[in-house]
Amino acid sequence: MEITTAYLKEAFNKYNEEIFGDTLPMPNLRVSNAKRRLGSMSYRMQKTWRKTHRSFTITVSNYYDIPQPLIEDTLIHEMIHYEIAYKNLKDTSAHGTLFRQRMEEINRKYHRNITISKRMMDYAPRQDDPTETFLVLAIELNDGSHLLSSVARTVIANLESQMKRVSKISNYGWYVTQDPYFRNFSRVRTLRAHAVSAEEFARLTAQMTLIRDKSGWTEP
Repeated sequence: MEITTAYLKEAFNKYNEEIFGDTLPMPNLRVSNAKRRLGSMSYRMQKTWRKTHRSFTITVSNYYDIPQPLIEDTLIHEMIHYEIAYKNLKDTSAHGTLFRQRMEEINRKYHRNITISKRMMDYAPRQDDPTETFLVLAIELNDGSHLLSSVARTVIANLESQMKRVSKISNYGWYVTQDPYFRNFSRVRTLRAHAVSAEEFARLTAQMTLIRDKSGWTEP
């Protein structure tokens, strides 16, 4: 099943009403391509008009081809974390006594199969989407290192500005590609990249379409 934010909102509303008494405000809901975990819950402090409030985010990974019941168990798992944090409840650890009691109660009462963790090796990645397009930043350093990064399209200008201040960058280029090689890369919004060999760098960039270099946008 393909996971979308629309589906997560629908499922959140359903289980918020059925399990959590409709006490949890709608958090930010995101779909990721994470390989190491199926879900996560996080929050950050925000100050507006001299007031401080917390912004909560629940993320569910779409990397693995998993059945709908497991997707929902993952969401409910993160909703337990959200409930504890939102209500300022005290627990002994991230998956401490309170979390486990709540998890076992929900499993028993609602016939769920929520667990503390899942073995990722038990699930296969989704089939590669041949139409998925990646924006790739290819960087060459003065010391001969070669770096590749899959980048969110909205941060091109910001990263361009950052790179101009990094003296060790000798050259860089922006490319688009549908190569599934980049499916396992997280789409970054900061200046982070994977180191590759010079041969791998040359092979991959030769197969991609250059859209911008240090001189500006290339001709179509």
